[in-house]
Amino acid sequence: CVLTGDQPQALHGSGGQGTTLDNHFEAIPADRTWRVPPQPKPSVDGPQSAIVTGPAGEEIFCDEHGRVRVRFHWDRYCPGNEDSSCWVRVSQAWAGAGFGNLAIPRVGQEVIVDFLNGDPDQPIIMGRTYHQDNRSPGSLPGTKTQMTIRSKTYKGSGFNELRFEDATDQEQVYIHAQKDMDTEVLNDRSTKVRHDHTESIGNNQKITVV
Repeated sequence: CVLTGDQPQALHGSGGQGTTLDNHFEAIPADRTWRVPPQPKPSVDGPQSAIVTGPAGEEIFCDEHGRVRVRFHWDRYCPGNEDSSCWVRVSQAWAGAGFGNLAIPRVGQEVIVDFLNGDPDQPIIMGRTYHQDNRSPGSLPGTKTQMTIRSKTYKGSGFNELRFEDATDQEQVYIHAQKDMDTEVLNDRSTKVRHDHTESIGNNQKITVV
């Protein structure tokens, strides 16, 4: 609608002419609810790097779904604690109903965060990466022929490790248990050694046949 009004009196500085008022507006029926036009949602273009956070003194901080909290590098005012972000989902190598791979990112690790369909409300950790402060297992490039899975003792310096050495004529599978190692076989077990076999036991050995 357009509302137009004329005022014959001239205002000071108007050159002796009257003023005109034009007012444009839109109206809706009284029985219709007015709603604000939706604003376009921001979109995040590409993945970002972040640091996993948690309470002071805590090394592993997650919820029942394995989600963690992070601090983005651009967030200068982030406290860097358990309130640094929303819970962020973590992509795993294999995930199913009660089975799969599970490795919770630990506090201080650098992670790569992407956003599903560019939605800032749907962050997901797609990977983890080493940097100057968080170095990889072994000593690169000298150990470049090794593939290693090494954990870290919770609030300690120990570790469990599974390592594959692929250097020519030095191939090896190495297993390290920081404390105990248990193996359960529900049926038969066979071992075949084509060369020497050495076994060293520092205390007692017990074998039970039932």
